[in-house]
Amino acid sequence: MLLKLLTVEKETRDILSLIFEKPAGFNFYPGQYLDIALPISKKRNDSRILSIASSPSEEFIMLTYKKGVSQFKKSLQNLKKGDLIFSSHPAGTVVIDDSSPIVMMAGGIGIAPHRSMLKWAVDRKLTLPITLIYSNSDHDFIFKKELDSWQKQLSSLTIHYINTRKNGRLNENLLKKLLPAGYRLLPIFYLAGPPAMVDDFEIVLLKLGVDSVNIRTDRFDGY
Repeated sequence: MLLKLLTVEKETRDILSLIFEKPAGFNFYPGQYLDIALPISKKRNDSRILSIASSPSEEFIMLTYKKGVSQFKKSLQNLKKGDLIFSSHPAGTVVIDDSSPIVMMAGGIGIAPHRSMLKWAVDRKLTLPITLIYSNSDHDFIFKKELDSWQKQLSSLTIHYINTRKNGRLNENLLKKLLPAGYRLLPIFYLAGPPAMVDDFEIVLLKLGVDSVNIRTDRFDGY
């Protein structure tokens, strides 16, 4: 499948979003990803997985990533309006389940699949409780303006921002204060971010008595 780049948006000082034209008949579930192939040299292409940050309810496809020094990242950063890239069809099983309360835990760029889920929830006006716990190394939270506006639109949505430089990393005591009542049994937990951070989130939740069956993880490699 080919995707045509419409524009590039700067989200923070080191985070960019690529906005692509949405092909006819393109369908996916909030939380899925694409396997993107780029020419990194004259001799070969390279592919990496990127979460879809847009919602199925939006008329474009958005892929959000962090700048880097790898050949793949450099190729991403060199894309211009009108460029075509190769993409797999949507894949991934860590998708929104709107049959139970939801707790999303994002670390840094891990907010990308959660943005897809949250925009979907807002557009569908979901009434089930949704809690987003968003951890970042500083105050420059990706999509914060949108997230704040969605929290005002959707009364069932609660967002907690954790600046780890200021507040420290998430631990059991802090998480207990942020989690909704009945967190041990009711919610489905969605964890996304760098692998070490996701592992830390999962360990804390298990210590708090959350059943592993209710924890769904999405680990972002640095590539």
